[in-house]
Amino acid sequence: MKLNHNAIVSPCVTLVCLLFSINAALGQVGKADVVEKIARNALPFELNQVRLLDGPMKDLLERNRKYLLSLSVNRLVHNFRVNAGLPSDAEPLGGWEAPNCELRGHFTGHFLTACALMYAATGDEEVRAKATELVSALAACQKALGPGGYLSAFPEEYIVRVETGKRVWAPWYTLHKIYAGLLEMYTLCGNKEALQVVKQMASWAKGRTDRLDEQQMQTMLKVEFGGMAEVLANLAAVSGDPAH
Repeated sequence: MKLNHNAIVSPCVTLVCLLFSINAALGQVGKADVVEKIARNALPFELNQVRLLDGPMKDLLERNRKYLLSLSVNRLVHNFRVNAGLPSDAEPLGGWEAPNCELRGHFTGHFLTACALMYAATGDEEVRAKATELVSALAACQKALGPGGYLSAFPEEYIVRVETGKRVWAPWYTLHKIYAGLLEMYTLCGNKEALQVVKQMASWAKGRTDRLDEQQMQTMLKVEFGGMAEVLANLAAVSGDPAH
């Protein structure tokens, strides 16, 4: 069966995230020095402590693995390269990743998360290598965009629009997916380049929001902003930097 990469919203990647995200959120991200007031009766296993045996769930896992490996890094990073002024002759992905869609770039973040979770759940080095290649491609885009740390598949002007109450489709929601994917590439795959990229992104976000007054911040937050607070807290737990 030929995979349709233009119909980019895949039930396969959705299933990966549904199966693994709770475990990752509870047990995988860097832990802050917190003393819990009530002891837990049970803790989740980390993904690398569990392996599926033959059966329907293992079959679905393998289907997800094949899907992740079928995607082209050049296509996943195409919109990022275009936004950064870098050459790209890759065929753009479709759907919400189409070059004219304001949510472009978010699936690339989901892809990194899915690969990180897949690696943690299986130890598959081929999946890890593909995601590592993508991280390096994104790092090159960030460098091309300048020293501020911004990284996205859309121009920073989208952030200006959300800050000023102009019509735009959820840029912070989209950025969150990229932050989260990069952070999980570090926490689950040990990719230090991903950590450096997301730390620079966090520095950009702090500089961008520090200059807003309370009214401007509330105006911006009227538009869906995803899990930015969560991912920045998780990053701070890993980096130890209170600025995050």
